[in-house]
Amino acid sequence: MSLKDTLSKATDTLKKESISHALIGGFALAAYGVARATQDIDLLVDGSDKQKVKEIMIVAGFKVVHESNEVLQLSGIGQLDILYANREASLKMLSHSKVLNQFPVSVVSLEDLIALKIQAYVNDPKREFQDKADILALLQNNPDADYGIIKAYADMFGQWSAVEDIKNKL
Repeated sequence: MSLKDTLSKATDTLKKESISHALIGGFALAAYGVARATQDIDLLVDGSDKQKVKEIMIVAGFKVVHESNEVLQLSGIGQLDILYANREASLKMLSHSKVLNQFPVSVVSLEDLIALKIQAYVNDPKREFQDKADILALLQNNPDADYGIIKAYADMFGQWSAVEDIKNKL
């Protein structure tokens, strides 16, 4: 199944159950003008819907690869990672996501996507070069980024100087 088909299947399944969700990760970059190869679809979903999400995705044909309080990784009809919004910051990301550039699903804001990229490489240093390259491309294509919001997120992870280094490459 193509990534677009995986996205459609997952989001249609969530919509039918009125479960709020937003696109994040590599596929979300395209909503902000950045094309990058990716092998899966990443969605942000309210953590309070965790059990229901798992059940409906299994019924839809996905198979559980891994699950925790933070993430549900699925395969089968497509590679799908569902990150659970369990904290105030991620719930806010979900609440102000919106449809952009005729994307078929809500996407987190530019600043929130950058924040998730920062968190990803801090949590998994092997991702650092790709995630920083993604941040650079996002900032190059979106000069109106709100650096105040980005700084607040970066400071949570002690990464403002890294973001400034990226910003200086623009």
